[in-house]
Amino acid sequence: MTNTVLSRLAAFFEHYPASTYWLAYSGGLDSHVLLHACAQLKKQQAALAIQAIHIDHGLQAASAAWASHCAAICQALQLPLQTIVLNLQIQSGDSLEAVARQARYQAFQQWVQAGDYLLTAHHQDDQAETLLLNLLRGAGVQGLAAMPETRLLGKRLEQGYLGRPLLALSRQDLEAYARYWQLDYIDDPSNTNTAFDRNYLRHTVLPLLAQRWPATKRTLARAAQWQAESRDVLASLLTEQLQSMAGSQAATLSVKALLSHTAAMQKALLRQWLHYLGFSMPTAKKLQHVLQDVLQAKVDANPLVSWADCEIRRYRDDVYALKPLQDFDAGQTIAWEDTRRPLWIASLQLELAVEVLDVLRERLQAEPMHIQVRFRRGGEKIHRRGQHSLELKQLMQTAGIPPWQRARLPLVYWGKQLIAVPGLMSLQAKEINWDLV
Repeated sequence: MTNTVLSRLAAFFEHYPASTYWLAYSGGLDSHVLLHACAQLKKQQAALAIQAIHIDHGLQAASAAWASHCAAICQALQLPLQTIVLNLQIQSGDSLEAVARQARYQAFQQWVQAGDYLLTAHHQDDQAETLLLNLLRGAGVQGLAAMPETRLLGKRLEQGYLGRPLLALSRQDLEAYARYWQLDYIDDPSNTNTAFDRNYLRHTVLPLLAQRWPATKRTLARAAQWQAESRDVLASLLTEQLQSMAGSQAATLSVKALLSHTAAMQKALLRQWLHYLGFSMPTAKKLQHVLQDVLQAKVDANPLVSWADCEIRRYRDDVYALKPLQDFDAGQTIAWEDTRRPLWIASLQLELAVEVLDVLRERLQAEPMHIQVRFRRGGEKIHRRGQHSLELKQLMQTAGIPPWQRARLPLVYWGKQLIAVPGLMSLQAKEINWDLV
């Protein structure tokens, strides 16, 4: 069994090379087996860069002692260790498991960089439990695929990858390895607390199922594998379909194109689109609201459906998926004091380039000028010398700027004269009405 663990790990390293392999090391049996096996392979391949990370959640009285234990083990195996102490903020109604997991992975992302892998010791038994948990939550194909062997750790490549090299092995395989090497691991008492859903499945439900179907865990893990294959095929087909459904603006979808499909297909396409853009998945109820309240809205409506990290909006024939808009003071006025430097607008996390002021460059060099940035309050007009004035609202509508963006577009004024709206318009020198300054 020692060779089985080592060969699985060696194959993973060969197939998924990394700048550094970071091991999520709790001190328990599973992660200790992974740590020990990595140390054995490093003796054979000195070039392997391997480091361990221990997360102290502060949830157990013995957590400090566990951290010391992990440090001693890593020192004995000659592997570097980073210990991170968390200060969990648990709100009423929060799931302790979910909060701890989220905080743990946020901590991991502080260390794992592009080209790195974070390795966890998830195994076949964990895979079976995950499938059952997701099934009981009413998950679809994505959830029933359970845990992939590898995935992005966060939402961007620069955050590295997550790898599960032991996923095809059973807990019995890991226990046999630990016995052979006489590993001294931590036995966390919370792992037997059946108040937690996963522990209830592990200690109550799965043993009962195994009495009738001895291969239950292996069979469930295999079912997850088939679901993963179905998910990948579906994702490929949906991605191909989405390429012909682009809206008129970047990263948007055409309402008309979506409505040409059945409701079930619309949901699948929207999920794939949101996954590609890096947003969390909406609940079934939220997704139904998108179909009814956004796709079916009148052309001149301004519908909105939102959840944790995403807002779905519509303008004309385009559907947008956006990060939630932050509170914004449209009544503010910002002085552009040093016109030789870009202007940073903190409330919008936006920088205006000095090129915005090119039309005034000669005058700016000759005399001080009071340049201000304001925002729409309604009724703004663009006055051009010798020509009819233009209503800013009409100009924005013609340019196809969605209503929620209009109030956030910076308006550059010289005195009373609106001279530029970055990304939309900029007066030429001959058009400036100097009498308005």
